[in-house]
Amino acid sequence: MPRPLRKGHNPLSSPRILYVCCERIIPGSAAATHVLEICRGLERRGYVIDLQAEQGTARSGLVGQLKRYADIIAGSLWRMRRADLVYVRSHFAAFPIALAARLAGKPTLHEINGLYAEAFVTHPRFARLKGILSWMQKAQYRMASGLIAVTPQLVAWGRDQAGHTQAFHVGNGANTDLFRPDGPSSGRTQPYVVFFGGMTRWHGVEIMLRAARDESWPTDVELVLAGPVVDASLKPLLNEAPARVTILDRVPQAELPGLIRGALAALVPSLDPSGIAAQGLTPLKLFEMLACGTPVIVSDFPGMADLVREGACGVVIPSGDAPALARAVATLAADPQAARQMGASGARLIAASHSWDARAQETAQVIETVLRA
Repeated sequence: MPRPLRKGHNPLSSPRILYVCCERIIPGSAAATHVLEICRGLERRGYVIDLQAEQGTARSGLVGQLKRYADIIAGSLWRMRRADLVYVRSHFAAFPIALAARLAGKPTLHEINGLYAEAFVTHPRFARLKGILSWMQKAQYRMASGLIAVTPQLVAWGRDQAGHTQAFHVGNGANTDLFRPDGPSSGRTQPYVVFFGGMTRWHGVEIMLRAARDESWPTDVELVLAGPVVDASLKPLLNEAPARVTILDRVPQAELPGLIRGALAALVPSLDPSGIAAQGLTPLKLFEMLACGTPVIVSDFPGMADLVREGACGVVIPSGDAPALARAVATLAADPQAARQMGASGARLIAASHSWDARAQETAQVIETVLRA
């Protein structure tokens, strides 16, 4: 875990970084994985990291969420005085922190993981305030010393929003020590394809359930869905799922590689209900799936479709097309050798270019650029 700030060091040789995340750090979640992997990678390179984020059980309701934001803001303002640089995982609630850093003359980096609209998909209770909250987020980008974005499209968008060119691409990655092609599998005897993550419509859960009913779906292939039900409207559909669908709760991260390795294919059939996909989608789960040597089936959106096509490591389908998903599963099931070759290509690609250690090195280079400027 990130350790406390220390005194008596050169800001350029071992910079003190205040890392602010207004999202709750839930073990195994995408946000937690991204934050903790980057912090650990920076620490291995001599950085001193002070992580300001909430961990553990969340407070319930709107009042609890606002109290959580207030706690993070207060803690960040107190710790900022000793930091050489403030790194913010982009969030509208971080506005007071960004403003304080600007007034204190502290260099700041903001990590962009999506458009403003994504925040209101995740936090619908704040949608009525999207005008002011989007302005607050844009103001943070304009005050920032630099931006880090997870897709090239978001780099261009961030530069436009910020009104300056100091935006850099540092994508998602995988822990290649944990997610790797060798190792035990799940031990499931029936062939299966797998999805893991929050059960939401924009993750394509309804599309996967429809595909499993399609006449093209192989009769002997099981659909395994693993993750918490985030969208309550999906519960009736999940309750009425066909017999070939197995529904699991959240799978511990240590058990995920085995579940992925044992699968015929892993699924990322994302939808785009908020019009955000034009800026690129590269979900963290995609890198973890490929790192395990399993071919993927993904929606045709910039970012993940480009990665799959260039790496020859899976099948790209139109978004929202359940019959196309069923046909893709059937194609891979009918040619196991081709599926294995795709999986091997994906594992080599991630190990060579998309490990979290590589991402930490890229982040360190951006931090050094900002500090020297």
